[in-house]
Amino acid sequence: MTVNLEEYFRTTFEDKILVKMPEREDDHLTPATRLLEKRREMSEVEQALAAQKEEFQMKMESLQQRREELDRKEYQLKESLLKFDKFLKENDSKRARALKKAAEEREMRRAKDREIARLKEETSGLTKDRDHIQYKTGKKCYISTIP
Repeated sequence: MTVNLEEYFRTTFEDKILVKMPEREDDHLTPATRLLEKRREMSEVEQALAAQKEEFQMKMESLQQRREELDRKEYQLKESLLKFDKFLKENDSKRARALKKAAEEREMRRAKDREIARLKEETSGLTKDRDHIQYKTGKKCYISTIP
C-alpha cells in the first residue's frame, strides 16, 4: 500500500507542480525572423569561437614563455655543470701535481739520507785512518781547512 501511495503522490506532484517548458514553435515565424535568428546564433558562435581562439593564443604565449624560461634555466644548468666539471678537472690536476711533488721530495730526502749515511761512513773511516796514523807516528794530526 505504501508503494501505491508513493506512486500516487509522485505522479500528482509531476502533473500539477512541475511546469514544463513549451516546445518552441518555429512554424509561426517569418523567414526574415528565422534568418535574423540564425544570424544571431551564428554571431554568438563566432564570438564564442573568437573567445576560445584568444584564450588558446594566451595559453600558447604562456607556454612559450615557460618554454623560454626552461631553456634559459637548462642553459644556466649546463654552464654551471661545465664550470663544475672544469673545477673538478683542475682540482684533480692540482692533486696529481701535489702527489708527484711529494713523491719527488720523498725520493730526494731518501737520496740525501743515503748521502748523509755514506758521508758519515766516510768520516768514520777517515777518523779511523787519522787515529791509526797518529798511533803509528805518535804525533797528532790536524786537518787544516783550505779557504
